[in-house]
Amino acid sequence: MKSLIEWEKLLESNSPSSEVLLGLDRVREVWSRLDQGLPRTVLMVAGTNGKGSVVYVAGVLAKEKGLKVGEYTSPHLWHLGERFRINGESVPDNLLTSSFEAVYSAQKDIFLTYFEFLTLACFVLFQRASVELWILEIGLGGRLDAVNALDPDVSVITSIGLDHQEYLGSTVEEIALEKAGVMRPGIETWTAASQVESVLKERAESTGARLSLLSGALDDQDQLSIAAGRVSLVDLKLPRDSVGLAVKALETIKSLPENGLEAILPTLALPGRMTRCTVHGVEWIVDVGHNADACQFVITTLKAKLCAGPRIVIFGLLADKDAKPIMQLLHQFSDRVVLVGIDGNRGRSVDELACLWTTTTEQTPWRTFATLSDALGGISCDLEPGSQVLVFGSFLLAADALKHEVLN
Repeated sequence: MKSLIEWEKLLESNSPSSEVLLGLDRVREVWSRLDQGLPRTVLMVAGTNGKGSVVYVAGVLAKEKGLKVGEYTSPHLWHLGERFRINGESVPDNLLTSSFEAVYSAQKDIFLTYFEFLTLACFVLFQRASVELWILEIGLGGRLDAVNALDPDVSVITSIGLDHQEYLGSTVEEIALEKAGVMRPGIETWTAASQVESVLKERAESTGARLSLLSGALDDQDQLSIAAGRVSLVDLKLPRDSVGLAVKALETIKSLPENGLEAILPTLALPGRMTRCTVHGVEWIVDVGHNADACQFVITTLKAKLCAGPRIVIFGLLADKDAKPIMQLLHQFSDRVVLVGIDGNRGRSVDELACLWTTTTEQTPWRTFATLSDALGGISCDLEPGSQVLVFGSFLLAADALKHEVLN
């Protein structure tokens, strides 16, 4: 049997992770060949930002309820196995590679993209482990994403923003219609995407789905209404909307624990989601956000609390992401923006990023470095107790920052 590293190399050679080919027919055909049957209960999570946090929070709470829970997310920070969790733990390599073997054997003449292959492997893994609740994150869009080959018992649409326009549409309304592909007749969909409420309502009506807005369950004190009363969504480490959506989705499928929410919710944290640490008096914040909406959320959160010293931003972005609106936001947030390059087949060099920065802001960047590691060493003399450093722009950037010796 191949090792997990050998499988990763094979999958990348057969279909690079950057390759996107939307559609459900191939996934459904291979799934039927696997003859795995249907999952017991599925919570499906679509949206532009905050999906991973919904999956994580729902997983913790459903486990607290006593359910055997499987969580599927993408991408990963450090290891491929992070995408597959059972009861909050990454699955052992041997179980993962065994599910890879099963999909590879059933695939035969059918081409599968990298994400489609991993999604089917997740289905096999969860089915073999007798997982009671499958919490599945949509990778791209909704309507034609591989995860959507299954039917959910409850759906979540976190937010709608401009991202992946080459596949999903050029407006938030067009993107909303793609995300709304996770709706099903008679099934509840919870959303925080109030700016496209009319589009989502129209689609819900046409499909026979039920649509509920998170805002309708929240009061102006961030108290969330649930059957047992109210639960506070104040002082959370994760985005309020993601936490609220997870709670309401679980309540819909009767998988919410009866007690303990007030104690559990404020403790929940996920690596790379506004992860904070203080080293030698300098506060570091690392976030995996890579679009303008995510950037706006991060800087709005940081602005809500005064910073004793200067604010510095370290920013890098993949070549297939729209950098201009992010640059405009960061330029308003700090006059000390450090640009860094990201390697890889989707990477963007610091020279390209710096040229775009100058064009967008009509100013030269404060500092530029070829790599994140160079930047962390190069700005050390500019840091003083009370400084705040935000690392933002990519999962790859966040992963490198979180494991760097400067932050540990």
